[in-house]
Amino acid sequence: MIQRVQSLFFFFASICLVAIVFYFPVLQNQDISFILTEDFPIVRLLLFLSSGLSIFAIFQFKNRKRQIFISAVTRFVISIAFFLLLFLYSEGNQFGLGAILLIVPFISLIAANFFIKKDEKLVKSADRIR
Repeated sequence: MIQRVQSLFFFFASICLVAIVFYFPVLQNQDISFILTEDFPIVRLLLFLSSGLSIFAIFQFKNRKRQIFISAVTRFVISIAFFLLLFLYSEGNQFGLGAILLIVPFISLIAANFFIKKDEKLVKSADRIR
């Protein structure tokens, strides 16, 4: 159902990803801050994709295996976005708060995955009782 704990974690991850795109600088130079709304279109697209996947995973509550798969794909997309920032765009720039905050949705998706597996165990144990 939509009101489960993993749904809250998926929603929180989605909100964090959108907030990182619009409000937090991902790279900083001494006098310039780079925000994803103005720079780095590939990274911005990947973060929007992972945010959309998180929202989509909320509505896949009847198929827990699909939720686990979507969570894994979303974590992979966030990792790709972070490594693009790290290797392609960080030429002499320091990481800003947005790049560090990419850890928060990643951990939130891991927590959602944990609670999905916990629900799966509960359903399997209920089936054994019947």
